[in-house]
Amino acid sequence: MYDLHAHILPSVDDGPKTMEDTLAMAVAAAEQGTKMLLATPHRKDVTEQSSVAHIQSLVDEVNAWLVEHEIDMTMVLGMENHLDLDLPDEVSAGRALPMNGTNYILVEMPFFGRPNYVEEVLFQLQLQGMTPVLAHPERIEAFQRDPDLLAKFVNIGMLTQVTAGSPVGHFGKSVERFTRDLFDRNLVHILASDTHNPAGPRSPVLGPGIEAAARLVGADAANRMVVDTPKAILEGKTVEVGPSRPRSSSGGWWRFWAR
Repeated sequence: MYDLHAHILPSVDDGPKTMEDTLAMAVAAAEQGTKMLLATPHRKDVTEQSSVAHIQSLVDEVNAWLVEHEIDMTMVLGMENHLDLDLPDEVSAGRALPMNGTNYILVEMPFFGRPNYVEEVLFQLQLQGMTPVLAHPERIEAFQRDPDLLAKFVNIGMLTQVTAGSPVGHFGKSVERFTRDLFDRNLVHILASDTHNPAGPRSPVLGPGIEAAARLVGADAANRMVVDTPKAILEGKTVEVGPSRPRSSSGGWWRFWAR
């Protein structure tokens, strides 16, 4: 498996504080079959408190430890890039990192609200040759209120990454229901852990999320979300996804805001 969203580097953001916890997370990921894990510290934290050179050195240190202990996993570097007006320029300056040096970039929308520059910034990234991968859309208010906005982004070439804990209820029943609706509309392309801790609901264990996805879309499609698609992204290859589907007649998404 390939995990494309992980807050695993020590003392960089709201992930682990110590290298010991980082290594425990890496071991937990490897033991469940993860072959490559993308470290995605928050760009804001790296910019304000660290540096790209520092986080690269941490990745190198972890990889050296994995080799020394004969653990079959590799860590590569990216960022969770919060969407703001500076993002395109920060990409050009090398301070907003893509996913493993490819033309894919993990982008986090604001959790609340819908700034009027959202579509323009994402379009500018595409003009730069980048493919935005939208982080955990199931937990973003703008998409919860307007799922058709997410469908629009997907239909013009963007991808989505859903947190593996969402379809199993780790973020509450409302998010779980909305996540199921995203699966129903073919708006989920990647499952990733968004891990922050060695154990518990924010651990790097993907299994329960994969099982939940398989019940919704079938085992083959669920497997593509943790193997084929993320592997292609990390290798910089083209990812083909089908168009979004219309909302089902049950109208599940609007219940999120009716409760």
